[in-house]
Amino acid sequence: MARPLDEEKRRAILMAALRIIPEEGLGATTALIAREAGISSGSLFTYFPDKVTLLNQLYLAIKTDVAEALMRGFPLQSAIRERAYHVWMAYIEWACAHPEQRATLQQLSVSRVVTAEVRAQSAVMFEAINIMLAELGTTGICDNVEFITSVMASLAESTIDFVLQSPNDKKALTEAGFNMFARATGI
Repeated sequence: MARPLDEEKRRAILMAALRIIPEEGLGATTALIAREAGISSGSLFTYFPDKVTLLNQLYLAIKTDVAEALMRGFPLQSAIRERAYHVWMAYIEWACAHPEQRATLQQLSVSRVVTAEVRAQSAVMFEAINIMLAELGTTGICDNVEFITSVMASLAESTIDFVLQSPNDKKALTEAGFNMFARATGI
């Protein structure tokens, strides 16, 4: 009978990948990730049959963390501007507090390695936010929800970059970034 897998070891592999990928990129070898995790390459493949599976599971783990941060205290019954502001502030806070996860997520999000199934699985975690973004599509400014989402994400990422460069200006930059988004969407 096979021994059950050690969840701590699995988590150590994912954390090692989180430390390696921001520096080495998605081309980082599984051997390097295993060494960073303090295990053999063979052990890594006991937990993840291949690198694609490892990267997809890492993507899901990061997206789960982001979803938890964004949904914590989400004002479900509030006006759309308040809901958008909550998402904005929660994401800026999360990204500033988790630079390795942010850098890894950025790389994974634009890669072809993350499967459509995993992307769909992660989208479910953001259902209330997706509903809010769909509502933004009915404001008359733009009915393309994917475009609105992309604009919000791009402004948020730019805001985060500036906040990380000038942490003393975090509040002003975060507010200015949200106000730009609010004006662009008419909320």
